Amino acid sequence: TGYTKAEVLGLDLVANFITDEYKVPVGEVLNKALEGEETANYEFPLYTKSGERVDVLLNSTTRRDATGKIVGVVGVGQDITELNKVRLEQGSIALDLTLLVDTANAPIFGIDAHGSINEWNKQSEKITGYTKAEVLGLDLVANFITDEYKVPVGEVLNKALEGEETANYEFPLYTKSGERVDVLLNSTTRRDATGKIVGVVGVGQDITELNKVRLEQENERKEASAQIIQASKLATLGEMSTSVAHELNQPLNVIRMAAGNSRRRISKGTADLEYLNAKLERIEEQTVRASAIIDHMRMFGREANEELEPINPRAVVTNALGLMGEQLRLAGIKIVTEFSEDCLLILGHSIQMEQVILNLLTNARDAMTEREGEKKIILRVFEDDKSVHITADDAGGGILENALSRIFDPFYTTKEMGKGTGLGLSVSYGIINDMNGTLVAENIDGGARFTITLPSVS
Repeated sequence: TGYTKAEVLGLDLVANFITDEYKVPVGEVLNKALEGEETANYEFPLYTKSGERVDVLLNSTTRRDATGKIVGVVGVGQDITELNKVRLEQGSIALDLTLLVDTANAPIFGIDAHGSINEWNKQSEKITGYTKAEVLGLDLVANFITDEYKVPVGEVLNKALEGEETANYEFPLYTKSGERVDVLLNSTTRRDATGKIVGVVGVGQDITELNKVRLEQENERKEASAQIIQASKLATLGEMSTSVAHELNQPLNVIRMAAGNSRRRISKGTADLEYLNAKLERIEEQTVRASAIIDHMRMFGREANEELEPINPRAVVTNALGLMGEQLRLAGIKIVTEFSEDCLLILGHSIQMEQVILNLLTNARDAMTEREGEKKIILRVFEDDKSVHITADDAGGGILENALSRIFDPFYTTKEMGKGTGLGLSVSYGIINDMNGTLVAENIDGGARFTITLPSVS
C-alpha cells in the first residue's frame, strides 16, 4: 500500500483505505466476521499511497480472546493485481479470437466429441442459409451433409476426434434453400487445457465458383481436344485415300473378272446355272467386302462418342490393318502380328484407338520409305496382370536422340516440309492419356518402338 504501520495504526480501515464503491460490501464482510461468519476469497480493490490501484483477494477470519470472545478480525489477503491483468489480457485475446472466428471470410464450424455443432460462424451462416441458433446442438453429418458424403465426411471428423487431422478434403453440402455448395475442408482436433480431445474445428473454403470455372475449362479443353482429334483424323483419312483405293481395288477387280467371265460364257452358250450361281456368289462376297471398307471409313470419320466402352485391342489393331494393310504390302513392307489368344479388354474409344494405330503405322511406313534393306513392322498385343500392351516396331533407323524427348510435342515433326502436320503423335499421346494409359517411344536395334500401355477391364 505504501503506508507504514505507524501511519495506519488506529485508523478506520474501511473509511480510510477502501475505495468508495467498495466501502459498503467490504464493511459487510468485516461486520460478518465480527459476528463469527467468516468469508473466503472476497475480491476488492484498494488504492495505494501513491494513488495506484491494487486488487486484493481477502480471507476474513474472526479474532477471539482466550475466553472465546470476538475481539476483532484478521484479514489475510493476496495481491492479485498482476493476475487480474493477465486475466484481462486473456479475456481480451479470447474475445479477439472469437470475433476473428466469427467474422472470418471462411466457413468455420465446430463439433463436440459426439458430433454435435458447437461453433458456427457468420460465413457458415452465409453459405448455408442456416443461422447459428438454428444449428447449435444438431448433428453436423446427419443434418447438413449430402447422403453420398455422410460416410466419408464422418470418417474425416472421427479421425480428427482421434487426433488425425485432414487437409483439403472436398465435399458438397446443401443450403437451406436446397442449393449445392462445394466446400474444401481442413479438420483440426480441438483439445482442452489438459490436452484432452473435446471436439473438432473445421475450417472450410467455398469453392463452388472455382469448381464451376474448372468444369467450364475442362469442357472447353475436351471440346478443343475433340476438334483437334477430329481434324487429325480427317487428315489421316486424306493421307489414307491411296490406301483405301488399293483396298477397294481388289474386290472391284474380282467383281469385274467374275462378271466378264460370266458374260463370255453366256455369249458362247456354255454358262450353266451352277457356274453362274458360283460367280454371282463371288460377286456378292466382294460387294460385301467393299461395302464393309466404305462403312468402316464412314464410321472412322465420325466424331467419337465421349462415353468410354470396353473394346478389344486385338480387334482395333486388326481393323487398322484392314484399312492400311494393302498399301503397306504394296510399299514392300512386311507386316508381322503377334497377338495373345485371349486378350483382355480395355476401356476406351475404338475409333480413336484405330486412329492411334494408324498414326503409328503411317510414321513407320514413312520412316522406312527411303531406306534400303528389309522393311518390316511388328505389331504385338499382350498383357500382364493389370495392363494390356500394344507395341509397334519398325526398321526405320530409329528416332534422333535430340528428337526423342520432343516426339509427342504438338506440331513437332522430323518429316520434310509438307509431309507432316506434327499433330499425329501429339494427338495419339492425348488419346491414350485420356484413356488412363501411356504411350512411350524408344529406339531399338535398327528402328523405333512405340509402346501403348492401358489398364485392362474384366
